[in-house]
Amino acid sequence: MSASDPQSAVERFLTFEVAGSLFALPIAGVLEVVERGDSACVPTVSGDVARVMNYRGDALPVVRREQILEVAGGYAMTEEHVLVVTDRSSAVPRLGIGVDRVLGLVDAEPAKGRGPSVVAERRPIDGRVACILDPTRVVARAREVIEGSLGTSE
Repeated sequence: MSASDPQSAVERFLTFEVAGSLFALPIAGVLEVVERGDSACVPTVSGDVARVMNYRGDALPVVRREQILEVAGGYAMTEEHVLVVTDRSSAVPRLGIGVDRVLGLVDAEPAKGRGPSVVAERRPIDGRVACILDPTRVVARAREVIEGSLGTSE
């Protein structure tokens, strides 16, 4: 494909729901989707911020989605799956985020948004407005949340 080919500007996204909102994450930022398993508290981090679960023999930090994503209140939190997210460039390249429902894969233009928000862009997907996430910003935000929690627990 050449750079002028319209299909060269297409990226694959994993779509999912959290608290009734639609989100999409570039598939390159998703290592795996796993079923929600047992999780444990981290002694130095509040359970309202993050917990850990066993992921292939390693401790996977699962950051509360309310800490990272812009979600509406008033929804029952029914985390059925955990997305194992990576930015592939950091020293701790993965974290878990609980999601209510994984919807599937879609092809769309890459997000063009810039700035500090984890939501790079909002756009229609399958008749709904989806929040397109930036995996690098998601991992960075999770790190900020956890580090901020450590600072307040002393």
